[in-house]
Amino acid sequence: MSDLTRGQMLGWLAEKDPVKLAGLFREARACAIHHVGSKVYFRGLIECSNLCVKDCYYCGIRKGNPHVKRFAMSEAEILDCARAAHAMRYGSIVLQSGERQDEAYTRFIETVLQKIQAETAGALGITLSLGEQTDETYERWFKAGAHRYLLRIETSASELYEKIHPGDHSFEKRLACLRTLKRIGYQAGTGVMIGLPGQTHEDLVNDIFFFQREDIDMIG
Repeated sequence: MSDLTRGQMLGWLAEKDPVKLAGLFREARACAIHHVGSKVYFRGLIECSNLCVKDCYYCGIRKGNPHVKRFAMSEAEILDCARAAHAMRYGSIVLQSGERQDEAYTRFIETVLQKIQAETAGALGITLSLGEQTDETYERWFKAGAHRYLLRIETSASELYEKIHPGDHSFEKRLACLRTLKRIGYQAGTGVMIGLPGQTHEDLVNDIFFFQREDIDMIG
């Protein structure tokens, strides 16, 4: 990416010539193989709850949606899933849910992490995708055994971020959480939505530079 100017990146995002695009995709594939290899690793995704305190406009499980059938898995159910993933020799699992920030939930996740670590002797990698939390909560979950965290920025354009979230949501808070995760030692993953109303190619180029500037480990 460092070899491309901003103008060149904008040009490629607007490119429609299938021959030129085929060449770009070949180069991208070769780059990926060179840096990360050609293996595909399976990861067990455990959707442990769709209860959420946030009201993001684009999200189907936002708290204001009255048509969602809500659920929350028990500790035993989550542990059963983790055991199954471990038995099938998955390298890692993801615990994903809607966002909650109460102490009961923080302690629940902490206990689950500790039990998964104990039962698998630390052999099963654990990624969390549980939204914005306090620094203390991120620290507790890291010490309990989670070492990767997914937290999508959705867009690095703060004005666009504000359009897709209610007024009590904060771009600065989301960014601060990502930086806290990196500081603690998590491998941090984030990502953006493509095709948001009002999104431009310039926004997408800025997203790419955002990933580089924040030293993001996983991108979606």
